[in-house]
Amino acid sequence: MPNVSHDTLHGFLPGRPKALNRALDLLDLGIPPGVTTETLATDASSAPKMFTRQMDSVLRVVRPDGRDPFILLVEAQSGIETKKETSWPYYVAYLRDRYKLEVVLLVLCVDTATAAWAARPLRTGLGRPTQVTVPHVLGPANVPRVSRIQDASADLDFAAFCLWIHSNDPDIEGILTVMGEALAQDTDREARDDLAGLIEDGLGSEHARKIWRNLMETLFTPRQGTIVGDARLAGQEEGLKEGREEGRVAGKAEQLLRLMERRGFSMTEETRQRVITCTDMPLLDLWFDRAIDATTLDEIFARPSATDRVPAPAQSPEHTPVPSQEPRNPGSSAN
Repeated sequence: MPNVSHDTLHGFLPGRPKALNRALDLLDLGIPPGVTTETLATDASSAPKMFTRQMDSVLRVVRPDGRDPFILLVEAQSGIETKKETSWPYYVAYLRDRYKLEVVLLVLCVDTATAAWAARPLRTGLGRPTQVTVPHVLGPANVPRVSRIQDASADLDFAAFCLWIHSNDPDIEGILTVMGEALAQDTDREARDDLAGLIEDGLGSEHARKIWRNLMETLFTPRQGTIVGDARLAGQEEGLKEGREEGRVAGKAEQLLRLMERRGFSMTEETRQRVITCTDMPLLDLWFDRAIDATTLDEIFARPSATDRVPAPAQSPEHTPVPSQEPRNPGSSAN
């Protein structure tokens, strides 16, 4: 079923002729470098449309000399789908009839089992086949595994494509690290950030995505002036502010508990939780000031008044102090 990683995989090469040329070289089709492409409609439904038949990516590919253009149908497969054994021959026949050009079916697979299944000839007919469709397949067995930073840096787009094909590799962390190091060297920060986002989209494994996000946080400094960069910077600053505030609140709660213990108040678990779970810094300050001189817990947790030295802001119902129902500590009472 189509998803973000599926759509990224088949939609990546059409907009990058150089990487597409390198992918076609792996098929040994004799296509010279320098091709240009035109994106075509992907709807293969019959007319009148009884149901939708949607192909992944369809390109009209033109060689540098302009001769012998052909149609390239790119299909991404993350697993075995037997329905494709009938839909792929239909797509090829439909495109051949519509554009009157030769059709190349290219299937992109991220695991060897799916690649082996996709490469099988698809025959229909009795006796001698009426139609035979033989897909071209790119998968882990025939797509290079980019393991050196210099190789990835030489063609980042093609390296990203290879990375996706090998996304189920046991050493995916090593592959991602190489790609991250190469991408971090790119001086075009806008293009780098865009490609970094696409790489994450193309990773079908959440495990691989987490590795990639961690690498990006380590290797990349967010770029100001872009939506993605500004959002990351704002999020980081907000996170720092929240972290600092949470630390101050937790520290004040700890100080209050120690003061109350030193003063000999009876500390039940309910009292401890009341202090620990309070996130209102002014209220904690007020309780702390009261605890210095108070003789009972009721005095510490009494409702704030206008005469308090550190008045607390208006409290939501869940933060409104309720007079403690705990018994007074006879040893600490003024009576």
